[in-house]
Amino acid sequence: MKTVASVFLVLLFLVSLPAQYLATPELSGVGLPYFNAEVFPTFSKDGQTRLVRLYVQMINDDITFLQRDSLYEGEVQIDVFLTSSDKSFSFNRSITRRVEAARFAQTNSREISNVFQTEIPVQPGQYEAVVTVTDKNSGKQVNRKIIFNVPDFSDYPFMISDVLVFMDYETDSLGRIVSFQPNLTGNFARQSPFVFLYFNTFTEDTRDSLIIGYLVQGPNGMTGIRNQYQVSRWDGAFQKHFIRLPREQLDKSNYAIEVVAQQGGKQFRLKKHVSFFWTISPYSPKDLDLALEQLRYIASDDSIRYFRKRSFEEKQAFFRRFWKRMDPNPETEKNELMDEYYRRVNYANRYFTSPGEAGWKSDRGRIFIKFGQPDDVERHPFEINSQPFEIWRYYSLRKTFLFIDRTGFGDYYLHPDYWNQEFN
Repeated sequence: MKTVASVFLVLLFLVSLPAQYLATPELSGVGLPYFNAEVFPTFSKDGQTRLVRLYVQMINDDITFLQRDSLYEGEVQIDVFLTSSDKSFSFNRSITRRVEAARFAQTNSREISNVFQTEIPVQPGQYEAVVTVTDKNSGKQVNRKIIFNVPDFSDYPFMISDVLVFMDYETDSLGRIVSFQPNLTGNFARQSPFVFLYFNTFTEDTRDSLIIGYLVQGPNGMTGIRNQYQVSRWDGAFQKHFIRLPREQLDKSNYAIEVVAQQGGKQFRLKKHVSFFWTISPYSPKDLDLALEQLRYIASDDSIRYFRKRSFEEKQAFFRRFWKRMDPNPETEKNELMDEYYRRVNYANRYFTSPGEAGWKSDRGRIFIKFGQPDDVERHPFEINSQPFEIWRYYSLRKTFLFIDRTGFGDYYLHPDYWNQEFN
């Protein structure tokens, strides 16, 4: 039977930092069937049925395997309970999936990802999906709630699905994409040469072509990529769309992608966020300078200041030495600690950025990067006679943080009474 260990505990013996600084994110890697999930609203090929496709993604390390003959087998049960916001519709489904591994090392892999999916017919409206994944070999469960909207296109001459992003795919003999594995986190390795978008459209309007446009904007609002094309009625009513975004044109950590469909004077917009992290070393001077600056929470200020003034090659050598020393499992190519650190940086940039400050530099971003996802977040955005505030609780670390929005524009600051919590 697979054994589970948190690789981040090794950090305590590698550096003179509190071990909780890089605690395991959320639930992954702690022996529970942690999973990512995404709901993809779409429709049937004839356009007559609205559908939601539920994707569940799990890595092997979060599945318990048992050895049977020459193979290792894992088994998960996925239960979906779907309800409309007005309680007029409810649906439940249970599916069981098996996962096999040829070698024991594969059962602990954080590189091997498994994607399961199921489709459910729905009507337009607001929905809540509760997804429960049970590891059949361990009996442990993890739940996740997803709130989503299925748009009503009754007044439109077309329909457009949601957008999925991916990198891994297979092609036929003509080079056409025939299958792909969606990335449910929207977070990609910086070495990926391309990022792909996928969505569907349906139109039977023979008067006008369907115009598809897409816009990629960086964290500063500057446009990185802009393009537009049209879908003729001769192409067929149902269309699959694959848009390839070259990585070389995306030199920031976070991007917002907007897809716009328009026809017959009607327009519909979709938005997707993607981010990038380093798996080996930043490959451009701009990336490397930013990566070094973002080490301030776990590296000494003197080292960062010194190497920021050195040549690109010296900076890169320091960056690689630093993370090699921090690598909890040097026998593998992947550095789990570095990946997790920059994932947290990206998360902070996406959710805690304000007009005047990058998310990773903010108080909430700093605490998130150091301590990971809080066990509980208590939000008070509209309190009478009080500024907006949030309370973050880390039960296992016995830490609580209070953040106050002093300006009312999302600039949350750590309350002075809780500064000692960060270092005790």
